[in-house]
Amino acid sequence: MTRYQHLATLLAERIEQGLYRHGEKLPSVRSLSQEHGVSISTVQQAYQLLEQQQMIVPQPRSGYFVAPRKAQPPVPPMSRPVQRPVEITQWDQVLTMLDARYDKSIIPFGGGSPDVTQPSLKPIWRELSRAIQHNLTEVLNYDELAGRRELREQIARLMLDGGSVVTADDLVLTSGCHSALSLALLSVCQPGDIIAVESPCYYGTMQMLRGLGLKWD
Repeated sequence: MTRYQHLATLLAERIEQGLYRHGEKLPSVRSLSQEHGVSISTVQQAYQLLEQQQMIVPQPRSGYFVAPRKAQPPVPPMSRPVQRPVEITQWDQVLTMLDARYDKSIIPFGGGSPDVTQPSLKPIWRELSRAIQHNLTEVLNYDELAGRRELREQIARLMLDGGSVVTADDLVLTSGCHSALSLALLSVCQPGDIIAVESPCYYGTMQMLRGLGLKWD
């Protein structure tokens, strides 16, 4: 980071913290130059950067002033639809949409699949290849029922950093998010229970709820 960028960041933080109020005149170029021990051109570059970021505005023969805060758009009123459990029966349309994934003329926005051709994935492929070469027998064998202990221990350490006190024995690894969600629902729900879901909801989740005999609201 250059000197003028560092100075601009410092001034921006002061504006955000309210040390310089909106509409207030900022220190002159010369005074900032003396205060921070930088050249006048450095201060001018910092002010120009803040002006480009629309945080300050220049006024001829008066200096720089903190830009007025833009009015935030009003928060739209919250809708309150009638709450009642529903059943989704239009699975033919869902299957049609799934088949459309293989149509090269359609851009698939329905999934979050990464582009596996990107070079950023090369480290992952490299580690997977190394793991297979050095642990071939372990790859082909079954692991513990709750999942590989070494991985559960690492996850427990990461959760501890986030403030969650768990041990490896408290964790269960699944093959994906839907398996985890299915196990969680099976542990607390009975067929016929009503589950609150967001709308729109992923069709796979609704299909899973239907298979478990659950209703959604």
